[in-house]
Amino acid sequence: MAKFLSDIKIIKKGIKRMYEDEYKTESEDVETTGGLDALFGGDVEDATAPSTEKIVETPIIDDSVIGKLKASVDIPEEFKFADKMTFYTMLRNIFRNKYILVTGPSGCGKSSLGKILADITSKPFHQFNFGDTMNPAAKLLGDTKYNQEDGTWFKPSRFVSALQDSDGAFIMLDEVTRDRTGDLGNILMPVLDGQRYLALDESDDADVVQLNNNVFFFATANIGREYLGAANDLDRAWKDRFTGGIYELDYLPQKKEQELLMVRVPQVDEDDARRITEFAKKIRDLYKAEELNVAVSTRMCLSVAELVVDGMTLLDALKHTVLPFYPITAGDDTDRVKVIQAIQSMGE
Repeated sequence: MAKFLSDIKIIKKGIKRMYEDEYKTESEDVETTGGLDALFGGDVEDATAPSTEKIVETPIIDDSVIGKLKASVDIPEEFKFADKMTFYTMLRNIFRNKYILVTGPSGCGKSSLGKILADITSKPFHQFNFGDTMNPAAKLLGDTKYNQEDGTWFKPSRFVSALQDSDGAFIMLDEVTRDRTGDLGNILMPVLDGQRYLALDESDDADVVQLNNNVFFFATANIGREYLGAANDLDRAWKDRFTGGIYELDYLPQKKEQELLMVRVPQVDEDDARRITEFAKKIRDLYKAEELNVAVSTRMCLSVAELVVDGMTLLDALKHTVLPFYPITAGDDTDRVKVIQAIQSMGE
């Protein structure tokens, strides 16, 4: 990774020089620092200053950037990808400062993916979950506080602090489709587009927080019929802000998920890991066929594996972990019966 960043530093100089040669007029030099800072992160040195480094005189193309990433960054063992190219494309978009949105079912690894990417970038990581709040405005902006000694004052949010972090920030906006108020989109639109500012209220003379150039946004969304209170889709204006792409992350193929279980829960027996993931696939197939309303997540598979390692039988671990997601509702136990039958079949 250090080598890649060193190469990027050299490439930045070459791009700056080419930019100046193309757009410089006889009377003035074009300022390019801001754009390049946003592109690669870090300060751009004066291209006219003496340098002993070799200048790359050819333009960057996406393949060269992705190639360097492949050579410098290994996919972590604790996270298995069905498609490695997706992982490296995401890294490319982070270095290009193109925001990313990942959709997919609960427990398939969206948040884990964000944390892995944040670790690779070495940016300070900040996570904001909007599935656990009825007041996203307070979470994003801050709240009014009061005590007898100081009276009333406004306390800015942790989100505001993250936007201004001098070291930059990798900000995860988790479960953005769970907002029922409409405030989330309204507040974040100018943050995510080219304006890059946060207004602390809706008045014409509102205080404004400018984003640090090295702030990056990674958002996740749960979209599906099993998510109460979640939107079925995202507004087009939302989607347009994520120029790094909208990625649909699904559960891993059964074999890959089995490997993941054995990495995350090293003590689990290979045969138990296989049976757990076979059960998960069976339930997911029923969900896709719309015979069940909820699928089994990778997170649930990990919980089952941990219970088995701690001494519970596989069938009991499946019942303990999975059945609470299939309650009897208004006397209807159709889903629960199908899941119980699937659990019992694992003992055959």
